[in-house]
Order: sequence, then structure tokens, then C-alpha cells
Amino acid sequence: MNWPMLQWGGHRIFRGRSPDVRNVAEREWVICPEETAPTRPAIYPDGALERITDLSPWRKWEVEQGLIRGDPIEHAATRAHRIGNAAIAGAFIYRGGAKSRHGYGKERLFDTTLGPCRHLETVHIVSNFAGSNYFGNFLLDDMPLGMIPEEDAPTAVMVTRNYEDEGGYRALLDLPRPQRLRHARIGELIVYTDFAQNSFKLARYRALRDRLRRHFPAQAGQQRPLVYLKRGATGVRRLIENEAELEEMLARAGFDIVEPSALSVPEVARRTLGAGLVISVEGSHLSHVIYSMADDGAFLVLQPPNRFAMAYKEFADRMDMPFGFVVGTLVPGGFRVDLPELQRMIGKMT
Repeated sequence: MNWPMLQWGGHRIFRGRSPDVRNVAEREWVICPEETAPTRPAIYPDGALERITDLSPWRKWEVEQGLIRGDPIEHAATRAHRIGNAAIAGAFIYRGGAKSRHGYGKERLFDTTLGPCRHLETVHIVSNFAGSNYFGNFLLDDMPLGMIPEEDAPTAVMVTRNYEDEGGYRALLDLPRPQRLRHARIGELIVYTDFAQNSFKLARYRALRDRLRRHFPAQAGQQRPLVYLKRGATGVRRLIENEAELEEMLARAGFDIVEPSALSVPEVARRTLGAGLVISVEGSHLSHVIYSMADDGAFLVLQPPNRFAMAYKEFADRMDMPFGFVVGTLVPGGFRVDLPELQRMIGKMT
């Protein structure tokens, strides 16, 4: 029986509302205040925007337009929230009539997977909803989130999808996985609001990039690789109809064709280390290069016209990296990339 959910339901009956657990925190403090930061305009060919037919369901056009133009960005604060007498059950945190979803999975009253309830004094939660459900966000958000608590602080993560590459990245980034809580009562629970790409996030990105590089000593005469990051069959389908021709063209131009789903994490990191330009279809697999590509490396993203998204422009802006894109043309079952147009864009960005 999911008792925290049952108690939460009782509060809902009498009070009629369900705030986020952060809103019932006993104490809240700012770790990094709100900031405004400049950004670069995106690089794209004439006529690209006219090909867009729809956005990713997670994106808004007014946000994408600002990222395309290079408007200044308002970064939200990073905050900590201390919640007393909290409960964790599956993917949810409960405090009386308040709850929030931080983990992976559905809310069930009769949940046989919860197991015995643990009783803990203090816990810092170093995972969030996006990272628990999507691998790209796991690397973008949960890895830097794990660096916020003091080294000796008791940390935990919520129930998370089983990511095949989690262990490999935790090893390269020197971030051992904390205990995973499925069912617990906690006297003092600390949760964080840390979605913004503020200067505090930038400092942690840089530290993680340094950690990864320490595993791959620099060699004399080492070249800056050009990388085509192949999406493969993972995630939401984004089929490039002429991908074979595209790969052949890029291979002739000196690009290394890297398919993360077919390689170990150390091999992906080694082959993308110091990359000066990364070309790939838009998608969460781009997170495979965020800690390995060059400090001044650039993204050139192949955008499906019916699922346009500028999510990794936000990361590129934070790192002061150039970001370009081309928009494909819809064909049955996928989209087609204009190869001469892509060649011209490569010339602009290298």
C-alpha cells in the first residue's frame, strides 16, 4: 500500500489543492541568483525557417525565436528547499497534501514494487524528473546536480530509467551513483531547483569537462576531430532518408562517423574528445558530446522540419559555443537533408 499517496489524497479531499512540495518547504535559500546573459545568434542558411512545419512537443516558438536571434537570456536562480517530515514513494515526493514528481514511473496506490519503508534523518535529492526519464537530461542536468551538496552530505536519487551508459559516464565524471530511494520517510529532505543555465551551472559543466579529460591524456600533434554523431535507432524516430549519402559525403570530408549506441562510453568520449565541429540530427543523443567536445567546438544540427527544437542551443550559449542548423525537407517516413546546403554550412563553421 502506498501510504504517502493515501495520506496525500486525504488532504486533497479536505483542502482541494495540491501544491508542489517546494511550496511547503520550511526553509528556502538561493545558491545562485537570477542572471541575464548574452547569447550568439544561431547560424543557418537562407530559407531554413520557412521549412519548419512543427516544433518538438517540449518547445515553444517564442523561446526558439529568441534562441535563433541570439536574444539575451534570463537565467532563473538555483535554489535549495528544506522539507521536513517528507516521504518518498516510487517517483513521487510527498509532504502532507503536497507532492512533486522527481522520478520515473507512474503513481500507484497499490504498488508492490515499493518494498520496506526506510527511515532516514537527512537526504539531499540529486536527481530530477527530466533526468530520471530522459538520458539527455540525465547528462545535462543530473550530473551537475550531483555536485551541489557538500562531499560528505547524504545524497540519494529517485527511481530512474535504466540507462545502459549511466555507469560509464559516472566513472568518467567521477560521480558514483548515490543510494536509490524507492520508499522512505525522511526527517529533513533537501531538494533543488536547478534547471537554469546560470553561471553556477557553467562552473559545474567546466569541472565535469575537466574530470572527463583527465581520463584521456593529451598527445602531441593530436588533431581536432570532426564528428558526425549518428543517432541510430534510439529514442523518438528521426529518420534521415538520405543518411547513407550524407555519411559518405562527411567521411570524404574527414568526419569520423560515431554511433554511441554501438560503442562503449570511453570509446565515444575518446573519439569525440576535442571535436571542433559536431554534426548530428537534433535529439538527446547530443548529450554524448557535451563533456568531450572542444571548448570552442561548434554544433551543426540537422533539424527535422516537423520536430524543430533548439534545446542544445541553450547549452551552446552557456558554453559560448557556436550553434548552427539546417532544416530538412519532409519525405515519407522521415526527412531529407540538402547536402550542398550542408556543405556550405560546414564551410561557414570550420
